[in-house]
Amino acid sequence: MKSEVYFTKFGALHMDDSILGRLTRLFDRVGAGSIIKENDIVAVKAHFGEEGNISFVSPLYYRTIIDRIKICGGNPFISDTNTLYVGHRNNAVRHLNLALKHGFSYATVNAPILIADGLTGMDFVEEEINLKHIKKAKIASAFYWANSMVVLSHCKGHMMTSFGGAIKNIGMGCAPRSGKQEQHSGGAPKFKSKYCTGCGECVKWCNWGAIKIENKKAVNDPAKCIGCGECISACRFDAIDSFWDSDITKMNEKMVEYAYAVVKNKKDKIVFFNFLMNITPECDCMPSTDRFLVPDIGILASFDPVAIDFASIELINSSSVIFENVNDKKEYDLKYTEKDKFKMVHSNLNWKIQLEYGKKIGLGNMDYELIEVK
Repeated sequence: MKSEVYFTKFGALHMDDSILGRLTRLFDRVGAGSIIKENDIVAVKAHFGEEGNISFVSPLYYRTIIDRIKICGGNPFISDTNTLYVGHRNNAVRHLNLALKHGFSYATVNAPILIADGLTGMDFVEEEINLKHIKKAKIASAFYWANSMVVLSHCKGHMMTSFGGAIKNIGMGCAPRSGKQEQHSGGAPKFKSKYCTGCGECVKWCNWGAIKIENKKAVNDPAKCIGCGECISACRFDAIDSFWDSDITKMNEKMVEYAYAVVKNKKDKIVFFNFLMNITPECDCMPSTDRFLVPDIGILASFDPVAIDFASIELINSSSVIFENVNDKKEYDLKYTEKDKFKMVHSNLNWKIQLEYGKKIGLGNMDYELIEVK
């Protein structure tokens, strides 16, 4: 049976044909209100963009979704998780300050904004899934305990997954910092003694006794370390680096398993919106915005994360590339210009891995019906 994916195009048919009005109709047509009961606490999964990035989904779209959730009787909040790398979003204080700088406030979105995994990324609950790589996935507490979830994803390229959409947004994006570490790595974090102050905070958070202080510096025992990443979250001095040693296929599969855990936790109380706009070669975690690959296309909605991502990719790949934006990019493989925009950008990566593995483990369906909403 095909999964339904609803789609509305960018572009006004007449003066009053606002894309925000179309988004409202898309919300209603997909039946997003069906997952919201009266007084449900509704998590709206966001990405506020890294410092210097401007391609993230505008707060105006979130406001439209928030207003609709409230009409359905829900109590919404907007949230994301802290990043594993340092950047400007590695703890809740910096993260919220950047969100405000990027236009996300109660005044603009009409809902509270919070960071789902807490101050330093240590607030999470484990969801048992018993899949090939992950037995228990860590889900940020605010996402785990919310009654329902609406996921807004900006579709773009990615240096490790080829494509980033709904699956990546919940798989990596709903995981705490230690969950992100688990997806990226199977090894021990790297300790940088020159930055270590010997405060011992990492020792307190290591449940395995793998860290000790020697000569006023933290030292890790790889034989005891399980690579959970709690020490990375605990350190405030950038003295512990993530260790990304998983091969690309394994990393993608772990991400999909984490996405499976999020969907399993919500039990038919989650809906996805994909935004095919500002389609860049890299993700919004980058501290800059590169030139767009194709013109803006539209917004999709579905209850199936695999189907909505596959539909998004096929719409992007069927669009004409903006040649003046790519023809001077020596790192691009231009023979893929027409048939696969993401292969053009990252010729060594394969976006099909996450979709095919998602189908295999029951996350979603690659057979879909695209239904236009005008």
